[in-house]
Amino acid sequence: MRGYLHYVTAIADNPQENVDFYAGILGLRLVKKTVNFDDPGSYHLYYGDAIGNPGTIMTFFSWPGTSRGRIGTGQVSATSFVVPEDSLGYWTERLIRHGIRFHRPDKRFDEAVLRVNDPHGLAIELVAQPARGGGNPWERSPVPPEHTIQGIAGVTLSERSVEVTVDLLVNLLGFEKANEEDGRTRYLTTSSGGSFADVREQPDGPVGLTAVGTVHHVAWRAPEEATQKAWREEIVDRGLYVTRVLDRQYFRSIYFREPGGVLFEIATDPPGFTVDEDPDHLGESLELPPWLEKDRERITRGFYHPSAHQNRKARAMAKDLGFVHRFIPGEANDQTTLLLLHGTGGDEDNLIPLGRMLRESATLLSPRGKVLEGSACRFFRRLEEGVFDEEDLVNRTHELAEFVEQAVSEYDLDPGRIFAVGFSNGANIAGSLLLLYPSLLAGSVLLRAMVPFEPAEVPDLSGTSVYLAAGRSDEIVPQENTERLAELLQEAGATVELDWQPRGHDLGPDEIKAARDWLAEATAQAG
Repeated sequence: MRGYLHYVTAIADNPQENVDFYAGILGLRLVKKTVNFDDPGSYHLYYGDAIGNPGTIMTFFSWPGTSRGRIGTGQVSATSFVVPEDSLGYWTERLIRHGIRFHRPDKRFDEAVLRVNDPHGLAIELVAQPARGGGNPWERSPVPPEHTIQGIAGVTLSERSVEVTVDLLVNLLGFEKANEEDGRTRYLTTSSGGSFADVREQPDGPVGLTAVGTVHHVAWRAPEEATQKAWREEIVDRGLYVTRVLDRQYFRSIYFREPGGVLFEIATDPPGFTVDEDPDHLGESLELPPWLEKDRERITRGFYHPSAHQNRKARAMAKDLGFVHRFIPGEANDQTTLLLLHGTGGDEDNLIPLGRMLRESATLLSPRGKVLEGSACRFFRRLEEGVFDEEDLVNRTHELAEFVEQAVSEYDLDPGRIFAVGFSNGANIAGSLLLLYPSLLAGSVLLRAMVPFEPAEVPDLSGTSVYLAAGRSDEIVPQENTERLAELLQEAGATVELDWQPRGHDLGPDEIKAARDWLAEATAQAG
């Protein structure tokens, strides 16, 4: 079943406008209304056929008030829905009737294509193909059965360089090259009902900026967990960073970035969307996974009021400040900002849950590292494990400091209440910020950090607090290196709490609780 699409996830602004378009105009069924499990303050909406079968699903994270992203390289630049061959006339009339602008239909690989942008700028296409058998159309769709969308035909990947991405598509995902046309190469699965992946090489194209109106990731199908496990092992063998298996309630997922930068997911078919709702009532209630039920009252506060969608706080990667990033405003009575710096293989979303655990009311500012090691994002280059490219580290630290200073101005942050929270590679560049820009941060939570470099002159870190958590059995960070970092920061005048944990490089609940308590005290002292 390789090469089959499971679903595509994109980013929307106002959730009601999103529902109005995808359910009201395109006629898809809203099969699940839940939250982003990694950011429970925002909706996650799922659309599909009558029961949300894999291959028919389009999903959205809702970030109300967020400015538009930029479609470019390193992204899925278009998502293509299947409609019956003789249906484009109906669809052009329907779009005109609803005031939806579209491009003139054209031909691509002998298929008629109608290109549309949804209300928030996302590029979608209606592709006319022979009718697919075995579908499960939604009986109450406003679109007549003979014209309904039958699923997702495929996606278009925009890449600066395609060679390694194509190798992955062919030798890992099971695609075969089918055709070339106008700078676009089509890869197809050979089995009936499979999907296409069109690849466009754009070496001089703009890099995509992930925000409203762009695709967040694309998910491929694994029929069960055993297949997913085998697939994960192949990804690891390719040297790509891949997450552990995550429970997403309706499927189990792993995530990795293909070499060109597009975020891929492998998701299992089961258990599906009927696991917590009756098939006749899918999408009618806000469903939460068991581990979030205890927070339902807080999470759902304001979700059901007609004006709540437009009045909720903006969640943004709102301005292009030199880094792809997430910005999540905090509560009005808390001026603390947590600068979240992920480890190798993470991204701008990776530490959002940790930030919320450390200080729920704080503003979160989370950039993505610009350096790629294979397909894994980092904040600076290393020559080998534990050996840093110090010249690159210093230059990247200057870039990061400039980003923070611009964010202070653009987002009106309190410059005296910015605390870095870094893990591994992110903790190392946070340490570099302390040494090179001693007045930039009020304090730092450094999780599994190393000495970034030995400064020629010791900076003045008087009044700066640091929580340094280290693992006794860490296979990456030697104990003596941690002890030297603590000593170096103390020599500079910082107040350092060194917390040794009986763990390796992974984090545990005890140190997260200790970091939360430390942060509460440190922010209180910051005034």
